[in-house]
Amino acid sequence: MTNTNNLQLENIYKVIRFSLPISAGMLINMISSFIAMMMVAQLGETELAAGALGISTNITIVTIAATFFYSIGISISHLRGQQKSSEEIGTMVKNGMWLALLLAIPSSLILWNVDTVLIAFKQDPALIAIAKNYFHFAALSVLPSLLIVVFSQFFTGTDRPRYSMLISMISLPLIVFLSYLFVLGRFAMPQLGLAGITCATLISQTLISISVFFYLLLGKNNAKYKIFSGNFLPKLTICKHLFNLGFPIGVQFGAELAAMTVSTYFMGYFGVAALAASQIVSQYSMLVVMVTLGLSQALSVLISKAYGEKNYLLIKQYMFSSMFILTAFFMVVLLFFVGFPNLLIQSFLHHSNTINGDTFHLAVQFFVIAAITLFIDGLRNLYSGALRGLHDSKTPMHIGIICLWGISIPMNYLCGILLHGGPIGLRFGFMSGFVIAAWILWSRIKIKINLLDNPDLPIEFIKGLLASKHQDRSLAEPFKFEEGSN
Repeated sequence: MTNTNNLQLENIYKVIRFSLPISAGMLINMISSFIAMMMVAQLGETELAAGALGISTNITIVTIAATFFYSIGISISHLRGQQKSSEEIGTMVKNGMWLALLLAIPSSLILWNVDTVLIAFKQDPALIAIAKNYFHFAALSVLPSLLIVVFSQFFTGTDRPRYSMLISMISLPLIVFLSYLFVLGRFAMPQLGLAGITCATLISQTLISISVFFYLLLGKNNAKYKIFSGNFLPKLTICKHLFNLGFPIGVQFGAELAAMTVSTYFMGYFGVAALAASQIVSQYSMLVVMVTLGLSQALSVLISKAYGEKNYLLIKQYMFSSMFILTAFFMVVLLFFVGFPNLLIQSFLHHSNTINGDTFHLAVQFFVIAAITLFIDGLRNLYSGALRGLHDSKTPMHIGIICLWGISIPMNYLCGILLHGGPIGLRFGFMSGFVIAAWILWSRIKIKINLLDNPDLPIEFIKGLLASKHQDRSLAEPFKFEEGSN
């Protein structure tokens, strides 16, 4: 028993050690946005409400493109588990950069013209006018942002997640300083308001991506990967592999965030106070989500490596270690969200000359609902990450899309608008899809774990579970049997 406990503690420590730099890097990136939004709040509740529309829409589109490249970290880790050469890892990165260029084009075009979507959803024209330039700068920053994601996934897949954190640490002061210049118009710079956030992002991400590019080009530790030597043209088979593995991840994250964005548009029907309260809570919620997404991404990479090694017991240990870490983290989140909401809200509203009592009251209630929803969503992300580590990225996509668009959005509209539940009804209605998705994904994980623990199950039974037309072909590889192995 003692050896088992020690092993479990060792795995908990390993997951924390690996996930901490990833979560910290993502958290640092979000902190820069958080601080910039506090600057926007100084300009009034109208700018803050416009930020709710702009940021939710921008994050949805950029995330769809960026999460495609989670496939790079997962694939590199799998190659390392199979003892593949460093040059093969470098080839993954080369093709990842080509995909970044390819996906940046449509993403930028959509962002440049996304204000037409807000018009279609009958949002306040004054808020749309404020957000328009925000989208234009965001469109220009897509390519450097995606290249940084590719480089970060390379570092994560090669067991160097601290490099990703270092990139974020360098970016933080730069973005905050630039936001101070352009959001508030300091030192004779133009006051761009909300658009100053994405202007700052454009400048900083461009500088950082160029710097990391030259580090990979000139750094001695990276020479063995031959990223910038040999044939640099894209290889169709590798691009297809990365796309097939990354597409469901991008679609899942994008569809989920799009559902959340639509919910934000519904919130806009209840006025500036509801949108401003939603934006305040969303800023803190995104900080929490960055931690859970970092843990989920780390779990994907660790499980993928164990999967390549065919160490199925370790996969189960990683899974339960991550659940323990998530639960401990949310004890702290619950304490702050439920115990100190006034303190959190005042960080955004104390600069305002006309503090709206409705905004404050709604934000307090939103924090309580968010504490519950975020924990359920954290579990859902962990289960999705585990499945991606097993190269089953389509199942989380299907479940996420069906539950959020088939359950959360209809219940969101029903509870908030048709049944006159208002902003609170919107939040409770939206939570329903997360609960069902988490339960289905957990059931799927148990099936996978049972299969890994019982490799001598009848071959036809296993094939019946795995040979679905929606299943990733790569998932079935570790379950191939020789004839007569039954």
